[in-house]
Amino acid sequence: MLDLDTPLGRKIERRLNEEQVIWLTTVDASLTPQPRPVWFHWDGETLLILSQANAAKVRHITRNPRVALNFNTDAEGGEVGVLIGEARLLQEPLDPARLQAYIEKYAEGIKDLGLTPESMLAEYRVIVLVKPDALRGF
Repeated sequence: MLDLDTPLGRKIERRLNEEQVIWLTTVDASLTPQPRPVWFHWDGETLLILSQANAAKVRHITRNPRVALNFNTDAEGGEVGVLIGEARLLQEPLDPARLQAYIEKYAEGIKDLGLTPESMLAEYRVIVLVKPDALRGF
């Protein structure tokens, strides 16, 4: 269980609730870490990430579900926040309220991509849930 009731935990939880982008690092077949920025929604237990079906991260998670997530640092390299956890590709339908919260969070970004919420969900149809089990930072 992730302990968010510490000074660092509270700082990371605040960022999980406020940030727009987090870096997801998966590991490819040659064991090379592959970081990429992703949109996410935090519900207090898991991070929801939507993906295109043919994205490399989907193949990586299928082979190795252990992932790392990290926030951008500040200009001086401070405000480090890293989460380690287990990712899974959701096979069952996602709670519609959770999906709606994701769509609302990224409404402007979806528009900027020239998509509608419906076309976004059709293109980014793979649901990734990450359950963090450790954190570190300063």
